[in-house]
Amino acid sequence: MTVGTRLCTGAEILAVTDDLWTRSVIGPSWSGPGWLMPGAACYGTGTAEEPDGCLTAVGDPHAVADLVRLLLAERAEPPYLLTVPRGTQVEGAETAAAQWEVLSLHHAPPLLPAEGQVVPVAGEPSAEITALLTAASPEHSVRPGAPDVELWAGVRDTNGALICGGAMVRKPGAALCSLASIATAPAYRGQGLAAGVTAWLARQALEREPSGCLLALDSANHGAKRVYERLGFRTVREFSTLEFDVW
Repeated sequence: MTVGTRLCTGAEILAVTDDLWTRSVIGPSWSGPGWLMPGAACYGTGTAEEPDGCLTAVGDPHAVADLVRLLLAERAEPPYLLTVPRGTQVEGAETAAAQWEVLSLHHAPPLLPAEGQVVPVAGEPSAEITALLTAASPEHSVRPGAPDVELWAGVRDTNGALICGGAMVRKPGAALCSLASIATAPAYRGQGLAAGVTAWLARQALEREPSGCLLALDSANHGAKRVYERLGFRTVREFSTLEFDVW
């Protein structure tokens, strides 16, 4: 059996998976490199110049393992990164670059006192957001100027300095929004500011799409996960991102 590369529409991929993360990444009109087989789908999440340099595979782990095995056998070289459901067996991967999970929220979070301090952060790209993320969250997933960010919001101190912030992201045509790069300056942690920003952004996301919103989280970040769970977020997917030696 072969699974040769072809341009897939988002509608074709969404028809074979109920994966919520995929619904936040691509929409029905999306078109890109993809591979399909019963129970699994794989699609390019790389750059515009090299869309299949990074791949995401979703579905039943056994079906995903079969699809990835066939896919890698047909390629001249592996992708730089491959994201698969946690527990999927993939031969040839050098390391698990990341273990992360997707949390979803399907109802409005409880109203928090810190939400009253949250304001939109105007101006893209924003030097103050960059400074906050560099100091508070060097591994942030979304940066100022990213084209898919619909909204930055945060909390300022009495001098107007940004001390907590985060982003709401929506990919073109995708059904679901996601929250990203939520960070608090070290001196202001423990005051519930990140929870307030998260709740505020979640309300904005649910106004746009009432069926839910998502966020991705490093599985080792137990403290942040507890904060999100108190807001009503629940883990719906666990992923591993694998790295290959392509040199």
